[in-house]
Amino acid sequence: MPKEVVTIKDVAKRAGVAISTVSSVTNGHNKHVGQATREKVLQAIKELDYRPNAIARSMVKGTSTTVGLVLSEVSPLFDPVGTGVEQVLTAEGFQVFMAHAQDYEDEERAIETFRSKQVNGFIFMHRSRKASYDNLQALKEDNVPFVVINQGLEDSEINQVMCDDFGAGRMGVQHLVSLGHTRIATFCGPMSDPLPWHSALERHRGWRQTMLENNLPVREDWIIRSPYSYEGGYAAGLEFLRTIKDEQERPTAIFIANDTMAVWALKALLEAGVRLPQDMALVAVGDPPHMAFTYPGLTALELPIMEAGRVAARILVNWIRKGKPEYAQRVLLNCKLKVRESCGAYLLKGQEAEGDEAKLRSA
Repeated sequence: MPKEVVTIKDVAKRAGVAISTVSSVTNGHNKHVGQATREKVLQAIKELDYRPNAIARSMVKGTSTTVGLVLSEVSPLFDPVGTGVEQVLTAEGFQVFMAHAQDYEDEERAIETFRSKQVNGFIFMHRSRKASYDNLQALKEDNVPFVVINQGLEDSEINQVMCDDFGAGRMGVQHLVSLGHTRIATFCGPMSDPLPWHSALERHRGWRQTMLENNLPVREDWIIRSPYSYEGGYAAGLEFLRTIKDEQERPTAIFIANDTMAVWALKALLEAGVRLPQDMALVAVGDPPHMAFTYPGLTALELPIMEAGRVAARILVNWIRKGKPEYAQRVLLNCKLKVRESCGAYLLKGQEAEGDEAKLRSA
């Protein structure tokens, strides 16, 4: 369990002194603080394991122009975030320290390390809605500037930059519906506790709502749950083929919530003799470069991840230089549909395929 957040108020209460007195001690301004009072404050700090806000002090003194970037994993999805953040911060004269934190404890250690280096603020990109809220709450209590990318927190006082994952689900399904599909399955990502991914929850919600709005069946056996991984995608493809054997009942299209899953789901389907796009259409969320070089090329929803990094960096720089804004920003960035060959499987009777889809359909 994460430890309870300790604030300067807690230290003042334990020592029986004013908050300003604790601030004077932690900042080394001891001229007007008696020795006995100072010792009480230091003892309270030790007992409570309080971490003074080195960031705030460094901002006042002008001794730091650095930002801590904390990512929950190393992957093609997260790399563009770092690129976008660095583009803006480097141009603004900041240095970026980067850390990868897979869980709460890793993130806590990264924060403590960066705070010891007196960074000016933080940018976080997480996999989960819940994983690090206590860490963020601690930073908020200490008035440390930070921005969160794509976590979907309900706290309206936290600056957040979001990719429209719900919109990606809607757009992907609607594209398939426009081609005449009425039976659309989904390979969704990690949505269960203890750490459901915000993106998986929102993309699935977009799939479900769009299916219902079009009066299409939402069947539990058409929902395949699997991790965001190559292994997860391959396993999802095999489960889909195993559980839905009747070709007359089988969906004609699949909405896949993650590009990594999609590549190996495609492999599983092709190995089983399913022809794409003739027998099955695929749409995936996420568009790293390799999506255009699979065969067939995968239709995908491009996530504005690099732009999210840029926007987050601009918000943070503005906070650091101008002081905390009157209200937190919540920026939502739209996805873009990249149509490739994997969606030409089930066109309405009499409708003609176009471009690369037509070439594959006639092959």
